[in-house]
Amino acid sequence: MLINMTEYIVREKLDKLLTDFPEICQCEKCKDDMLAVILNQLPAQYVSTHKGELFKRIQASGMQNGVDIDIISLRAIQLVSASPQHETE
Repeated sequence: MLINMTEYIVREKLDKLLTDFPEICQCEKCKDDMLAVILNQLPAQYVSTHKGELFKRIQASGMQNGVDIDIISLRAIQLVSASPQHETE
């Protein structure tokens, strides 16, 4: 089994960041668009073992890496929320 740890970490961070913005649409389409914008700016980091997963989690918890992901995520939230691509009801 392969796991893209970048995607896993970004999904967690995006969900946490979005709790600070209840006014922003958080439908699956908007969240997927935000995730795509973020992941296209970050390198994929695949692991195939539990040990590799733990190592990448520790590595990702580094302060600068976390700040970089937060900045990219906030920009993606702003971009997608300014022009959502979901159907309005």
